[in-house]
Amino acid sequence: MEPTFNFWDNMAKRYPRFNDASMSKDVNHIINWCQNKNVSFEGASILDIGAGTGTIAIPLAQKGAHVTAMDISEGMLAALNEDAKEQGVSAKVHTYQSDWEAFPLNQKYDIVIASMTPAISDEQKIEKMLGATKGLGIYIGWGKYRNNKLVEALVKAHTTEEEDCASAGCINANKFIETLKEKKIPFESDFFETSWTDTYTFDEAKEYAYDQLKRKEITPNEAIVESILVSFIKDDKVHVTTEAEKGMVLWNVA
Repeated sequence: MEPTFNFWDNMAKRYPRFNDASMSKDVNHIINWCQNKNVSFEGASILDIGAGTGTIAIPLAQKGAHVTAMDISEGMLAALNEDAKEQGVSAKVHTYQSDWEAFPLNQKYDIVIASMTPAISDEQKIEKMLGATKGLGIYIGWGKYRNNKLVEALVKAHTTEEEDCASAGCINANKFIETLKEKKIPFESDFFETSWTDTYTFDEAKEYAYDQLKRKEITPNEAIVESILVSFIKDDKVHVTTEAEKGMVLWNVA
């Protein structure tokens, strides 16, 4: 299940922008890896599925690509358009508000890309992604692990061991690779480790905690949330660290 507009509009208020240091490090690693595999972005038509705030769309536009940036969230796309204008690449970025299922494929693109997005959440959506490109596709998803101690503590405190809370995340990179293997589509892949820390005021962290729980279809308990957040306070701020492995998959359907 893909999260609703509301969830992502709330997330847009604190989601990293294209020039966030940690995000830029990961994006540059991904782009450099693709270029080392002889992928050229200059002049390419690119569809960025679940583009968010433009963390990949803007750097690709800066490299001369013509990017269609699709996302479900008005707030995410507003941030993307603001930064694209500031960077002087508005003419190279076209935004389209939609979920992936409803997005009209009126053309095929030179490259289709999806990075860390729940827009690609099942086989049917992978199939549509594969059909959206003339040749090349790039998928970035979680690898073997993703650790966020705050979210883990929140979920554990709100559920029992028997309960299986819903998840609205993107398809794991290895799952995507399995699909390509089944379809005998040639690909290359690589994995890398990353980490980042977000810093919030207590009220911002509380909103973040509520969003994370609601995304997993868990009703937040205010007292529990506040008691957990207190343990993550340092210097009057709540610090939320995520450690993860990300997988990059490059394929060619031509």
